[in-house]
Parts: sequence; structure tokens; C-alpha cells
Amino acid sequence: MLPESIHKINNCQDLVQCAYSLNVFEVEVYERLLQTGPVNANELADLMGKDRSTVYRALQKMLTCGMVFRETRSIPRGGYYHVYRAIGRSELKEKLQSCVNNWYDKMKFALDQFSMDDSK
Repeated sequence: MLPESIHKINNCQDLVQCAYSLNVFEVEVYERLLQTGPVNANELADLMGKDRSTVYRALQKMLTCGMVFRETRSIPRGGYYHVYRAIGRSELKEKLQSCVNNWYDKMKFALDQFSMDDSK
């Protein structure tokens, strides 16, 4: 029996959620960031009507899986801030294809081992 999350994949959003262990809100943050272009966490939170810390956690999670990049910008009078940018859909599709291929290779290897173990 396949994991429950695999049975629930019906569209691209489901695949993104499954491959990167994201929730619906985190995928919504990606979509909004893709629409708006580079933006800081405060502005994105305002656009989404959500708390900054909630949006920031979603951005951090997407940073770790490579769906979002962070750029540091300087403030003329001193200091800095971060601007976040989503990767494009075609790049995300390539990453997802790689995830699917890796998963398939692991499952194929496990099945091959299963057949070898059976012959003992």
C-alpha cells in the first residue's frame, strides 16, 4: 500500500505539497510570491492578510527546499533587509521531476532487493 499522501495527488499543488512536505498555506505563499515578484516578508504578509511571523516561517521552509531565494538589500542610512523571490514554474517543475525520479529509483531498488531476498 502506498503512503496516504501519494493517493491524494491529483494536481500540481498536491505534488508540491507531497514532495516538499508543505501545507496549503505554504503553497499559497509561493503562488503569491510568484505573482508579486521580489518582496520582503512584511509586505508579503500585508498582501496576504496574515501575520508576518506566519509568512516568514513559510518562506523559511521554502528556502530550505529551494523554492524561494532570499536577497539582502542595503538601507542607505545603514542596515539591511531581505527580499524573497520564488523560482519560476518551469524550474519548480524540473525540481519536482527530479524528486519523482529519485523516489522512483529508490522504490525500484527496494523492489529489486525484495526479489533478491525472496530467493534465499
